[in-house]
Amino acid sequence: MSSSAKAENGSRYDEQQELKGVSGISASSINAMVVPAFEEVLDSIGSRGKFQTRLNIVFNFIGPCVNLISVNVFYLAMQTPDHWCHVPGRKSANMSLEEWKNFTIPKEGDSFSKCLMYNQSDDVDWSKKEPVQCQHGWDYDDTWFSLTVPSQMNWVCESKHVTNDVLFYAQNIGVALGLLFGYIGDMYGRRPQQFLCMAAHVMSRLLLVLTPDVLLLFILAESLISAAAGPMIESALAVGREEDALKLLRRIAITNGGEVPSFAPQVMRTVAKAQKDRKGFLSIFSSWNVFKNTVLLIIARSTHLLTLHSLVMMAGGVGVNPFLAVAAQGAIQLPAYCVVHYTAARFGRRWSAVGSALLAGITSAAVSCMLAANFSGLAITVMMVITQFFTTGTNGMANLQSVEVHPTCLRQIAACVEWTGAGVVMSALPYVALMSDRRMPCAILGALNLGTAFAVSFLPESALQRLPETLQDAAVFGKDHKYWSWKPKPPPGYVTRKTKSESSI
Repeated sequence: MSSSAKAENGSRYDEQQELKGVSGISASSINAMVVPAFEEVLDSIGSRGKFQTRLNIVFNFIGPCVNLISVNVFYLAMQTPDHWCHVPGRKSANMSLEEWKNFTIPKEGDSFSKCLMYNQSDDVDWSKKEPVQCQHGWDYDDTWFSLTVPSQMNWVCESKHVTNDVLFYAQNIGVALGLLFGYIGDMYGRRPQQFLCMAAHVMSRLLLVLTPDVLLLFILAESLISAAAGPMIESALAVGREEDALKLLRRIAITNGGEVPSFAPQVMRTVAKAQKDRKGFLSIFSSWNVFKNTVLLIIARSTHLLTLHSLVMMAGGVGVNPFLAVAAQGAIQLPAYCVVHYTAARFGRRWSAVGSALLAGITSAAVSCMLAANFSGLAITVMMVITQFFTTGTNGMANLQSVEVHPTCLRQIAACVEWTGAGVVMSALPYVALMSDRRMPCAILGALNLGTAFAVSFLPESALQRLPETLQDAAVFGKDHKYWSWKPKPPPGYVTRKTKSESSI
């Protein structure tokens, strides 16, 4: 037997004796342990050290903040302020704006018409004439927005469909480009993908400022963000290059003050082999289990994105400052991720995901009922922020479950497919969020979230489980789990230092 094999066996024996003494697990159970997984390597080199702290600050805090700000600023810029026909002559008539609107703009219910005016005439009582379409353009309410894209380009009345078209086509073109971004991340690693996504953000925002009057370029510029938003959040390092991965592990170990275990090359060879055995996007169809889990995660991500951005687009129409409303919706996401982190560890992934979607559905339905009952703008805003809190939990759980239920060789591809599917669903955003009846969007979001809560209950529990490393592992992962189960428990033959640290859960 080689010296390295002896050292590996000795290390396993020492670990087994330590685990046996600490957790009281029988030797027979320990001997049943299968080949170490990548999680054991991370435990040895330090899974929560300085390296991960720096990584989290850059990629999981600063990066997503820039990403979401860039996305949400666009949705704010696409708001259509309250508007009415411009009728010349108010200054010479020495009337206030309200008096002039009463004199020149017909009423539609309790509000002024947005697209009709009384035809101007010096010798006829305007209020007795038939209304006509706007003749001199529009005036816009500048209480919250001095200028938006629809108000700048007059995408209102007969042209209001342009706003929907821009959002629809930009989203679907972005879906196609997103496949390319995901492929780059899968083949060349996280760093090139991150730089590409950031370059897309910069290029897009510059072009959007310069091209609102060139509709095709404007749509293409926005599609860059639709393509980059998902991959920028979900990008993960490809592990197909075995030697490079081992060098990175040594670097992490030095930074964290840990040590690369002797079995690390064996684990990396297993992971690299699985990486080479995959079949690209077709790997999603390698088994019913993998396909089912991917579809369920697409549902979760789609509902989250539709809820997230619908709430942002609706923020300008509830009678409060939309900037403060969106800021509150953004600020609530950090505590939401903290709470979902706790519940995922305490109660498992599956029921945490179900609870997040269920509560988001209930609060969305409550907003719809409150709008029907003519509640104030502040109360509606508070409920929207609470809904944002719960839908953020849905996203947090989808991110975690996607990483855990898919094997290492498929994680990047699966994330790309999930965001692509969600991106297609997102093309329905303008037709949901921009409905004239404000109650309907919230009712639709409520129904979608409730349906999502039911769907994700069929995802396998991944907490305290040996995660799949190959497509063969993923094909059977979770099949032996009971549907009606509560707190997750590790299987008898799987014990790691991670399990030991979570044994108090």
